[in-house]
Amino acid sequence: MDTQSTIEDRSGPLDRYMQILEVLAAFPAALTLVDVAELLELPKTTAHRLLKGLVRSGLAEGGGNRPYEIGERLVRLLHASADDGWVTSLVRPHLRALTDRTGETCYVTRLIGARIFVAASTSPDARWRGYVQPGNEMPINAAASAKAIMAYQERRIVEEALSHEWPMLTANTRRDRGWIEDQLAQTRTRGYATCIGEIDEGLAAIAVPIKLASGVVLHSVAMTGPLQRIMNEQLDERLKALREVAAALGTTLSIGERMKRASP
Repeated sequence: MDTQSTIEDRSGPLDRYMQILEVLAAFPAALTLVDVAELLELPKTTAHRLLKGLVRSGLAEGGGNRPYEIGERLVRLLHASADDGWVTSLVRPHLRALTDRTGETCYVTRLIGARIFVAASTSPDARWRGYVQPGNEMPINAAASAKAIMAYQERRIVEEALSHEWPMLTANTRRDRGWIEDQLAQTRTRGYATCIGEIDEGLAAIAVPIKLASGVVLHSVAMTGPLQRIMNEQLDERLKALREVAAALGTTLSIGERMKRASP
């Protein structure tokens, strides 16, 4: 029996895969094939084969001249947890500062599967908070915050989202696939999404994506209020504020993600 077979008989291939993912999570974007082999005391050929399998499944990324790190598929699994208390605790101070700065209702949404839900919100006036309460689902055919996330997803997630039956909420709501696809394309081009009377005829919303350190978009930050106030000459200033918060939250949530992975 060769060394490779002995190793896998002793611990099992699944355990080896998990050990590799654990070291990749502990040293993000820092480990080469040789590093992984040495850290886990594996033959280089075994480490290469296991890493190749993880990359092929989307659980890891890297290889060639690139260091290895956990993959987008695993990041999505980590963030898909229904336990979003850590997300809420991290984003709330940023939202409070944004609301104080702009005077508008501000909120963060998150992707779970192919659906988008409100994670946290703050408001100076409860009258505008109706549809942005934590836990509420945001429809991708109408909500700016949902468009800002879905615009950056891989095709299979977009297709799953488009397969759902979305509501007609106002005379401005659209449900045709072509229009939704165009909204997502516009969001990618200009870097933000809008909702102009599509959920409530008197309200508008703007949202920008939050990019994690890995480049993955699983959250967005948005603000909403009376249409004439959100979409006026101060739009550029409000977008600047949203982008600054999105950049800060991208860093904060990336750190939180690493801490969550490392916690028992």
